[in-house]
Amino acid sequence: MPGGFGTRREVDNSDLLEWLRERAARAEIVSSVCTGAALLARAGLLDGRRATTNKRAFGWVESQGPKVDWIKSARWVEDGRFWTSSGVSAGIDMALAIIARLAGSDAAEQAARTMEYEWRRDSGWDPFARLHGLA
Repeated sequence: MPGGFGTRREVDNSDLLEWLRERAARAEIVSSVCTGAALLARAGLLDGRRATTNKRAFGWVESQGPKVDWIKSARWVEDGRFWTSSGVSAGIDMALAIIARLAGSDAAEQAARTMEYEWRRDSGWDPFARLHGLA
């Protein structure tokens, strides 16, 4: 689930939230980038799970899911088949970690090289949590 400013208007979209619940029930992996976690949280998909989101919007996203164990300092969080990331670059790192899980580390490294992207493999590396007063 992508994030961005559009998530703010969609958190009350019952059709979208039901669609997310239906798709998540059949998905091997459910992931979100940035404030996309707010939609997963509002759909109840993250209840009782660990998750993270964009640090600049952390308070708003956290308010969308009071039953979620929000992790303030994390580049991305994996909780079972649910993966959530901070901002866009953290989402790329998370996507590479998912590729590594599904297709192997060599495939993820090849994808990073193809993009000319320096993959941060440490999900706990999060300088933005401190920048935004969360750590």
